[in-house]
Amino acid sequence: METYVPLIQRFVSSAFLFHATVAEQLDLHASDLKALQLLGAGPLSPGEIGEKIGLTGAAVTALIDRLEQAGYVARERGSQDRRRVTIRAVPEKLREIARLYAPHYRRMSKLLAKYSEEEFRAITDYLAHASVLLAADDRV
Repeated sequence: METYVPLIQRFVSSAFLFHATVAEQLDLHASDLKALQLLGAGPLSPGEIGEKIGLTGAAVTALIDRLEQAGYVARERGSQDRRRVTIRAVPEKLREIARLYAPHYRRMSKLLAKYSEEEFRAITDYLAHASVLLAADDRV
């Protein structure tokens, strides 16, 4: 474990810095980029965004304001209840982000292709469990 844990910490740090660099290229905050990644799967309420990213209501409002002003998202009011707001990503902007990630995806796909199906199952098992641990770990 003395070898693996530092390697994993280095991987996590590298991934964080990579995403921060992409966000910077788009003139966004890292949390803005994370919200856009979530919105890529479909619209969310501001409360859902805050819950998934771990932001306060005020911070989510500021995030949505920034993204809306930059043209990345649109607020949609409910037809039955105008107080209900849903945030939807602008598809063209999501494609712009995907283009920045494309070279990285190609390199990662090439790397992953060298592993056997059994090795890949072990890798995905580890990543799935480690992601849950990281998301739940509020002790710093």
